[in-house]
Amino acid sequence: MATVEVKHAIANTMDYGAVRIPYWQIESGQDGPRLLITCAQHGNEVQGAEVMRRFVPMAARGLKKGQISIAPFCNKPALWKRRPHISTTPERPYADDAGHNMNRTWPGKAEGNDTERLSAAIYAALGEKATHNIDIHCWERFTGATALPRKDRPMSMDMAKVCALPFSNPREVKPATPPAPTMTIGALFNDSGRASLTFELSGQYIIYEREVRWGLRAALNIVKFLGMMEGAIEPPERPTVWLDNAEQVKVTAPSNGLFARAAGLLTADAVEQGQVIGYLLSDDDLSTTEIKSPISGFLHSYDCSRASSDVSLASQHPYASQGDRLATVVRPK
Repeated sequence: MATVEVKHAIANTMDYGAVRIPYWQIESGQDGPRLLITCAQHGNEVQGAEVMRRFVPMAARGLKKGQISIAPFCNKPALWKRRPHISTTPERPYADDAGHNMNRTWPGKAEGNDTERLSAAIYAALGEKATHNIDIHCWERFTGATALPRKDRPMSMDMAKVCALPFSNPREVKPATPPAPTMTIGALFNDSGRASLTFELSGQYIIYEREVRWGLRAALNIVKFLGMMEGAIEPPERPTVWLDNAEQVKVTAPSNGLFARAAGLLTADAVEQGQVIGYLLSDDDLSTTEIKSPISGFLHSYDCSRASSDVSLASQHPYASQGDRLATVVRPK
């Protein structure tokens, strides 16, 4: 059985003092990959931490090669604030981060802003010697769980192929952002000859059982694929839809009204062409319009939402204006 220790990376911040960032370190005692798993870079993205709570005892029993380091709460000050960044205030857009989007700060700066100091402490303690990275995020509950591999990195693509999430969306290489280059932890690993896979579970500010199960399966499958644990890779319930090779059809509100999802349907579920996926109740004449899927496929996005739904309750409101997106149905080409 592998050994498990709880350790701390210490970030000396300006506004929060010495922040102790806890992490699990799981040692097999045998040579092998050194995997870093990062979660909660944004304080409203918490499902990855629950995935890791369940993952650790399984890895402790099954790890045969290498080492796994897990930081379930990378951005503790943002977690304390229950917001994406430490700079986020009520309804302030996610992109307006004032340099505090943690996943644009890697490998961090020990004398930088407080978020850069957090990243620097984590990277110095956990990241410098790591060979692989899994970076777990969560986006709004309106979009299905999706792997985000780097298209130009075969190992990143291979990790996405085995993670068994409902969707995968390979990313192209993006040039550094001038004048001050910013870098995700995934880019840092992939650009330095190592390998990283980022994936997004569905739902912020909340923990959904189905999403946690999917995240746990993804992590275990990747660890098995890397040869660190024994056992068969668990397949998905249905084949992953690769969004770079899929037809995507947006369903919009034909008029103003209150949108209610069809009973029993969830994001990522399969739908048939012509299937009712929801109902629109007019606030003018109280008529009900059935909203139907235009094609057979899968609900990559579902429910009424608009920009900034990650920080604004109003943006999550089910009242739809004409033309608002109600769903995006995808199917392989």
